[in-house]
Amino acid sequence: MVKNMSKTAKGSKIGKMVVSWSTLEVIQSQVEWLKENGGNEGLSDDQLFRMASEDPDLLEYNYDWLCDFITELMSKNKHGGWMAEVKNFGWRSLNGHKYFQAMTGKSLLQAVLPKTECTFKVYRYGKGLAINNAHHDSPTWNEWYYITPCKNASRMAA
Repeated sequence: MVKNMSKTAKGSKIGKMVVSWSTLEVIQSQVEWLKENGGNEGLSDDQLFRMASEDPDLLEYNYDWLCDFITELMSKNKHGGWMAEVKNFGWRSLNGHKYFQAMTGKSLLQAVLPKTECTFKVYRYGKGLAINNAHHDSPTWNEWYYITPCKNASRMAA
């Protein structure tokens, strides 16, 4: 597992974890809420889990909240340009970088994370963010994204 305040290759420090995403944790939290708020007496944990996992709005609502929170973290970057470096991407542990524009947390996550079910933790990283990601091609939390503001991102991406 990752130690807080570990140094990266650039010498910047990964700071405090500020938010995380796990569909399982969202569903388990909803199960606890259903237990505590009544009206579900006599239902087993498995039944409550099924009820929560079949709620069509649960994951969307929570993901929208997470994206809005990340948007707030990004608010100091008025130009919306970013540079992302990835370390240990996927099953081949590739490294790379890209320049992109993003004004919202949702667009930032879409720009960097793979198009698959991801579980991730977002940390402060200097003036940007670091994301530690896990998914089916990288289940051991080795995949890292270091995302920093870049004024010339639109020109660099071209």
